[in-house]
Amino acid sequence: MVVGDNVWGGSDGGAVALDTQTRSIRKFTNTDGLASNDVVAVAVDGRGTIWFALSDGLLNRYFPEEDRFEIITDYQNQEVTDLVVFGDSLYVGLDIGVSLYNIVRAEVRETYQNLGLSSDNNVQKIAANDVFIDGTDLWVSTDQGIALSSLTLPNLQAPSSWRQFTRANGLPSDEIRNIVILDGIPYAATRAGVTRFVNSVWQSASLTGDINHLSLVSANTFFPANTVVALKSDGVFALDNDGTWNRLGPQLNDVTALTSGPAGDLWIGRQNKGIAGFNPDSNEWDLVTANGPASNSFSNMVLDSRGRLWCASSQVGTIAGGVFMYDGTTWTNLSRADGLPSNDYRAIAEDADGRIWAASWGGGLTIIEKTPAGLTLTKVDTVDGILAGFVGDPAFVLVNGVIKDQFDNMWLLNREAVNTRVLVAHTPEGNWIHFSTSPSGLSSRFVIDLDVDMAGRIWVATEDRGIRVLDYKNTISDLSDDNFSQGLTTNDGLFSNQITEIEEDQDGVMWIGTNEGLNLWFNETTMNEFNIISNAITSIGIDGRNNKWIGTINGITVLRGHLDKIIDFTTTDSPLVSSDVRSFAFNETTGEVWIGTDKGLSRAQTFFTAPKEDLSQLTGFPNPFIIDGRTIFTITNLAENSNVSIFNSAGMLIKKFESSVDIQGAQAFWDGTDGNGNFVASGVYVYLASTNNNISATGKVAVIRR
Repeated sequence: MVVGDNVWGGSDGGAVALDTQTRSIRKFTNTDGLASNDVVAVAVDGRGTIWFALSDGLLNRYFPEEDRFEIITDYQNQEVTDLVVFGDSLYVGLDIGVSLYNIVRAEVRETYQNLGLSSDNNVQKIAANDVFIDGTDLWVSTDQGIALSSLTLPNLQAPSSWRQFTRANGLPSDEIRNIVILDGIPYAATRAGVTRFVNSVWQSASLTGDINHLSLVSANTFFPANTVVALKSDGVFALDNDGTWNRLGPQLNDVTALTSGPAGDLWIGRQNKGIAGFNPDSNEWDLVTANGPASNSFSNMVLDSRGRLWCASSQVGTIAGGVFMYDGTTWTNLSRADGLPSNDYRAIAEDADGRIWAASWGGGLTIIEKTPAGLTLTKVDTVDGILAGFVGDPAFVLVNGVIKDQFDNMWLLNREAVNTRVLVAHTPEGNWIHFSTSPSGLSSRFVIDLDVDMAGRIWVATEDRGIRVLDYKNTISDLSDDNFSQGLTTNDGLFSNQITEIEEDQDGVMWIGTNEGLNLWFNETTMNEFNIISNAITSIGIDGRNNKWIGTINGITVLRGHLDKIIDFTTTDSPLVSSDVRSFAFNETTGEVWIGTDKGLSRAQTFFTAPKEDLSQLTGFPNPFIIDGRTIFTITNLAENSNVSIFNSAGMLIKKFESSVDIQGAQAFWDGTDGNGNFVASGVYVYLASTNNNISATGKVAVIRR
């Protein structure tokens, strides 16, 4: 949809606005105010408000001048297919028909559920694929034909108010995608070609095949007259004056949307690539991409020592993944086109030298190193026998786990290795060490995850035989003293032998996710964890305050410890982009949590920051602190078990924050009020932080009360 200088579009990753003058793109996601990231329709009303329909039936309207979103819940849990504005009315295409929403009154007026297309007097709820208004004519495209009515009729809920067109009336197919009207002639996109309604007869418009969408384009220097443009699976075609269709640009197989502007400008959406505008001079589609991750799949993530977020992205169907990096401003996406051996990555970690080790499904291991010339990629696979393929394809190397231990060794999982060496270590000296499946070794070749405990032992999780633990006695190169006798299965109390994730917390408790629930192991004892939002555990993360973030297919449960829940998060009660959670990454300094899902990336700000060793870095911001009812003064870099007191210039205690009660991490937050909830006067205030070990530090802040 084109509004002024902006092209608006929606996808399962949110909404975008392309400024056609600057060619810059702004993205909108759930973190910006969208109710969810799966946008299925976009419209604009006469006040310039942008309307978004979401896959769960929620509507958002966005006020550009205020940069503000509002949510409308009237259609929640219904399937919205289209949005069309007509005056102060919004016509909403639904899976049950067409609904009339009054924009001014903010209410649903009525819904047309039959459209007269039912047969044998059996009233059916027929889904609207598209809604089109021409003058006072209301056209509705469905999978059972076309329904036509007039907005001047008193009762559109009556089936008799609708005229129907089906194959019996000359349509080439009853599956209608949408309708446009050119010079008074209706054109319909159908599964069997473009058809037009001339002299009360539907006749072929000479473009065959499955037509996804039609759009009207205004005359300009390239198009001598207003015309119709069609989107097919292999590209875009324009109707010429002589009735023929001409391809615009090259053959394209990834076009998902088509729209046009008032000046005859044409725009398409290309799957996983962005928005492209038609250039008539070159007969090409010029791509404009928004900076962001190349895929919505986030299998694994890590924040490196420079604060950059690295993401391993798996391939989903035909949608390629790869390795993505976010430096706080810009995303860098790596794929096969950039030299990666695969577009399917499952795990990622940083080594002691700041290099990124990325584990791929089929392409082995890729080591990514930043050099003055850019990023250097080093491939590790079957060459020199370091890794091995699997039985079905010896050249297809499955690496699905990577981690660094406390001795700077890097550990890999080489799943289903044909040589049985499914666990591989790389030492700081550059040696490769291999560990096999055998009667005295690892229990299964179907390895899925690994972790290193505080004792330096390697925990290897499998999909069919629980967990096996390697104690290599701190002699990594000497395999003769390796001990694989320890492990856990259902015989030891696990819910299932199909392990999905393992993670040790800061107290040495090993948290074990399975397909049937969550276990924990400590001091030789296996325990069951209950009251998790779902038993299908997909990921586990530990934040800076040692809270356990349990990802499942139905959302997140955050635990302080065993049977000590803090909160649950789902898409219905938080900005989480999807409830199917795949990975976590934590910034222990800021409390920021990155949450990878099957539908994109969410970011949450928490109070769970890691405490400092002492109070030597104590500081506060902003300074000066302007009390306006919105701004918060943050006292940061607190040590473990810190209390904070605030005094005025006369030495009077104004407010106190107690450790573990008011302070959840390494930060305390002051809103400018005293102990009675009243805002303090302007002046200089002192904040004092102290610990249970009698360590203290102070700072000053200038307070300005408005």
